[in-house]
Amino acid sequence: MQIRVSSQEKSAIRARAKSLNLHVSEYLLSLHRNTALPPPPSEIERRQLEEVAQIGNMINELVTIIRSGKVPDTYELQLVIKAISLFVKFHSQKR
Repeated sequence: MQIRVSSQEKSAIRARAKSLNLHVSEYLLSLHRNTALPPPPSEIERRQLEEVAQIGNMINELVTIIRSGKVPDTYELQLVIKAISLFVKFHSQKR
């Protein structure tokens, strides 16, 4: 389905969906269905999402290195292990 909107409206819709951590389609469908929208993520949740994304990026880089046949150096492994450890530690303290 396609709809026509101005570039300003498109930017506003994208920004609102992003602020709610939704895809544009999810945002528009929730408006259509008249369902309650989730509250926007707090600053802490936003930072956590960024950290999880960074950890995912590090793991992807490590997997790419391993698949290429290279042996990852110790520093890269230490970064990945530290990132995962910090993530687990942070979430266990939160509970």
